[in-house]
Order: sequence, then C-alpha cells, then structure tokens
Amino acid sequence: MNIEHKKTALGDDSVLYQKRDDSFGRKDLKSLTRKQKLQYFKDYYLMKVVVVLAVLIAVGSLLNGMFFNRSECVLSVAFVNESRIPQAEELNESLEKYLDLGRNDYVSVENYGLDDYQMQMAFVTKMSASAIDLTICPRDYFEDGCALGMFADLSECLPEETYRELAGRMLEGREAERDTEGNIVSYYDAKPYGIDLSGSAFLAEYGVTDESAVLCIMGNTEHMAYVKDALVHFFK
Repeated sequence: MNIEHKKTALGDDSVLYQKRDDSFGRKDLKSLTRKQKLQYFKDYYLMKVVVVLAVLIAVGSLLNGMFFNRSECVLSVAFVNESRIPQAEELNESLEKYLDLGRNDYVSVENYGLDDYQMQMAFVTKMSASAIDLTICPRDYFEDGCALGMFADLSECLPEETYRELAGRMLEGREAERDTEGNIVSYYDAKPYGIDLSGSAFLAEYGVTDESAVLCIMGNTEHMAYVKDALVHFFK
C-alpha cells in the first residue's frame, strides 16, 4: 500500500495531525479556521461536556423525583385472611376517583393471608411503618388486634355525624395491659375499635364473602383525612 497517496477524511492541516502544544492559547485558537475550531472542540472538550450533561441530567432527575414528582400512598387498605377482597383493583380505582388526590398520590388495596410467612412479615413491616391505614379483618383477628392496641378509638377520631350514623355497627374491644414479660395482667375498658361490615352493600359490591368482616382504623395512621373520606365512600 502506498501510504503517501492514502486518502483520508481529514486534511493535512487537521488539528489531529498537529503536535499537541499545552501552551495553545486564545491567540492560537483565533488563527484556526472554522472547521479546525470545530475539530479542536471535538478533540478536547466534547467528551467532558457530554459527561457533565449526563451528571446534570441524573442529578436533576433525582431531585425532581425527591421534591417535585414524588409519589405518595395516601391511603392503604389491607384485607386480612378470610376477609380477602376478590375485586381489589376495582376498589382501588373507585377510591382514587372518589378521593381528592394530588397529581402523584395513589391508593393501595391489598390482600394479606397471614398464614403465609412472607405475607405476615410484609403486613407487620408495613403496619410498623404506618404504611397501612385501614384494615378489614375477620372477627377473631379484630379481637386479637384490640388486645394488642393496634386500632384507633373510633369515638375519638371520627366526626360526630359519621360516628352517629354508624353507631349501630360499632364493635367494642379491649386492649390488654401486660407485664414486663408480655403476659396479660388485665384489660382496659372496652372502646369502639371496629365497624361491623356484615350485610353491607360494600362487601357485596366487591365480592367479599366474609360476613364476620370488621373494618378498623390503624392507631398509627398518618392519613386520617383520607381515612374519613374513604369511610363515607364505603357507606354511601
């Protein structure tokens, strides 16, 4: 091959063929042609600019997700054991349409079979993190939950009008007092911790067949306003 006559895409005066001089300054840059300036930019600055832009985009996306477009679950409804809901997606959609949600807010409706270890751990973890607001459970679980102090006193957290309308469905339970070893030593006075859902149109509408189902507000909920609105929707 005749190297002397080899054709190249660049001219002999290309910056690529010029020996790099670290003292190359503004005066030298002005002497370059437009094509040479473009090539000089590609050789020495293009990759740096691409990296900086990529970092800025990544940081901007992270900040946008953290402060501006952060999604938040504003109402989490858990159906426990035999009180499972076959039409969870339908209830989810119905609640999201009914509630006055922000642009990135959402509702979660899930079933938890607590005989399954993974389900049990998921439920306990979410409950401990105040990530469950409403629980619909069988009567036996309701009684156990009352003893553990899991549920909110409905006479204190519901609006007076709502409480009066649901008075006929109120179920009382008793929280247990325990010693330092966790043994029950006595019970506190009974309080209205649950709402009896037997025979309600709400159960029939979404396919819940457990007639012993009880609706409870979790004692550590952080979304009481949405909980109250959801109750109105359930018993509309």
